[in-house]
Amino acid sequence: MIVKALKKGHSLQTEEGRELLGPDASKGERTRVRILDEAAALAAEEGLGGVTLGPLAERLGMSKSGMFAHFKSKDVLQVEVVQRAADHFEAVCITPLLGEPDKSKRLALFLKNWLDWIDHPPFGSENGSCPILGAYFEFDNAPGQVREAAASHLGVLQDLLRRLSRVAKPEADTQAMAIAVCGLALSYRINARLLRDPNARTDTLRAFEALLKNPPLKGVA
Repeated sequence: MIVKALKKGHSLQTEEGRELLGPDASKGERTRVRILDEAAALAAEEGLGGVTLGPLAERLGMSKSGMFAHFKSKDVLQVEVVQRAADHFEAVCITPLLGEPDKSKRLALFLKNWLDWIDHPPFGSENGSCPILGAYFEFDNAPGQVREAAASHLGVLQDLLRRLSRVAKPEADTQAMAIAVCGLALSYRINARLLRDPNARTDTLRAFEALLKNPPLKGVA
């Protein structure tokens, strides 16, 4: 098991998205991380909507009251799972961009990292998918804290895409570029995972190269 990124507090994060706690972590911290690990794995397998306090407590061999001591409601738990996935997404897909000295290449590198993320879902569930990507669809029309958390993450992601596009293609309309690249990644998820298309990655990267050659231009309808 390889440690990928240092986390806040007393823990390290493995490449599967699970956390390793240092010797100074409290019992409460260890329990909380254990709950989030299991909740994130469950969300990857069954969707974020399937993460509820009662069944999760039973899965962990905990009392429901013990679960409530850490998470006061189902919504609070689901929001924390979204944040956990977002933190891991940043560590795996965004932080490595800093290692590319040519900033104009970072947009392409980010898309590659994102496709890798889709190919190898986090939290050790090869049969599952990313909880936060799933939340985009599960909660797109469900008002509440979870929808707000998913929308906030997507907003941050699109802002990153606009900034990367501005450097990669200065002449382009960065908002249109952000929408196009985001659309490529989400369509790849559908084609690769739902349709099991063996050519999905190749076709997605070809579409991205075509986008770079002929980007949407500023002020052009």
